[in-house]
Amino acid sequence: MTPRPRPQAKVAALLLLMILWAPVCLRADAPLPLSEQEILEAVGMPEGTFLGHASEEQARKLAALLCNHHNSAMEHLADIKDAQKIPETKRLIRENLIVAERILNLMEKTATRQGTGELTLFYDTGADTFAEDSLQHRRLVRFLDFLARESKGRPLLFISIGSASAPGTEKENLALSARRAHFPRRFIEHYLVNTPHGFYEIYGTGEAASPENGPDERHRRHQHTRLIAFYAKKAPQPVVATGPKAQPDIPDAQGPAEVPSEAKASRGPEPAGQHTGPLPGMGFAWIPPGTFTMGSPRNEPGRDSDETPHQVTLSRGYYMQVTEVTQGQWDTLMETNPSYYKECGADCPVNRVCWTDVMEFVRRLNAMEDAEGFFRLPTEAEWEYACRAGSQEAFSNGPLLELACAYDTNLDRMGWYIGNSNTRLQEVGQKAKNSWGLYDMHGNIWEWCLDWEGPYGDQPRTDPSGPPTGDFKIIRGGSWSSDDRDCRSANRLFVTECNRNAGIGFRLVMEK
Repeated sequence: MTPRPRPQAKVAALLLLMILWAPVCLRADAPLPLSEQEILEAVGMPEGTFLGHASEEQARKLAALLCNHHNSAMEHLADIKDAQKIPETKRLIRENLIVAERILNLMEKTATRQGTGELTLFYDTGADTFAEDSLQHRRLVRFLDFLARESKGRPLLFISIGSASAPGTEKENLALSARRAHFPRRFIEHYLVNTPHGFYEIYGTGEAASPENGPDERHRRHQHTRLIAFYAKKAPQPVVATGPKAQPDIPDAQGPAEVPSEAKASRGPEPAGQHTGPLPGMGFAWIPPGTFTMGSPRNEPGRDSDETPHQVTLSRGYYMQVTEVTQGQWDTLMETNPSYYKECGADCPVNRVCWTDVMEFVRRLNAMEDAEGFFRLPTEAEWEYACRAGSQEAFSNGPLLELACAYDTNLDRMGWYIGNSNTRLQEVGQKAKNSWGLYDMHGNIWEWCLDWEGPYGDQPRTDPSGPPTGDFKIIRGGSWSSDDRDCRSANRLFVTECNRNAGIGFRLVMEK
């Protein structure tokens, strides 16, 4: 027998019905819900050309707008406690749901017109996962396989809507539906490696629709994730007169055969630190010694279990490179350019370099006659300390604001990620620098660290350098293809030292 909601959930279900269907008296000065035309104008489509013609940027803005309005309504619903605030809260919930419904209608029409469509995945009551090789897993894989075949280079956008109606309270069911909305992402990331895509999570409640008394099979229909997929119009690639043909944005691709680059210098930003390196455009900023909390607090959205907070003291200051090492800088020293994204140009981060390649670059840099100081990769602790620049929030300029909606205004100011990069690598130094003068510590490209992977522990440490050996090296910072949670200061990723991933680059530390 399917467990039924407890009395609190039944009350909340009735409240949701009342909110959705009862008329709400709006104040004269209260803003009316956005019309469909106003929605299109808000995302830069004043002529109403969304159906099949939206650019990737416009489509992502629309998806983020849907996510914001829908989840805002659900948050108000979960927090509705004060009787005096019920009328105002009802108004906010209703207005947000009206706008979300209008946006969703636009996306459904687009999905139908493009032939992409949607898929509903069903869960056992109370579950938020399904096993690989299960019926639901096979259905999802077939759906993703079809989308990948038909993409023809167009980015895919997914709206994932979780729903739950049992067995807990309204708040518990909202949390369950949020987990269900997130769950398909792991399969999408696995099966769409070579297809640019974005993912937006919406969570809701099935309480209002789920029958209180009825067959178990009918009740289970409200335990699901609805996955809507549609294509966005991809911006045309710039024409490059020389060098290899522009490649699709595939983060882990090995890329074409190496072609020497003609770039020998980088324009780059002016050095923001107190020291200039031996290669063109190579600037370093002074990072003072100090003590900070490494890792993330347990209430930080998007955190992982390997980010155990602990006190770290760095007893010596050091110079950190202001930007990632560029393709022009690498080519000047190594006389080749291994990057997959050569068409990005000399001022873009070098990529497709494994840890041992970087060690050879460092060896040659230290051997230069005009090199002042000693160059190396930063330790993981040095990297996070420099990235934070005194902040204990998710980013150096504030907290993570939009975990589910994949567009975060704080991150947008500081770095390139899936929400603003147009799914491609970008030139260094275009976003805001942190308070210690470093650019692109969040996003654009993952950065190698010196350490082997290992657990933190929770004890205070001084000048940690990781385990003496291991199977994986550390990379930090996220990339242009990462979501906002992966670009947090505390986020860690582990890869083999011979990994020549096109999404990995590096910056250096200099000791004098």
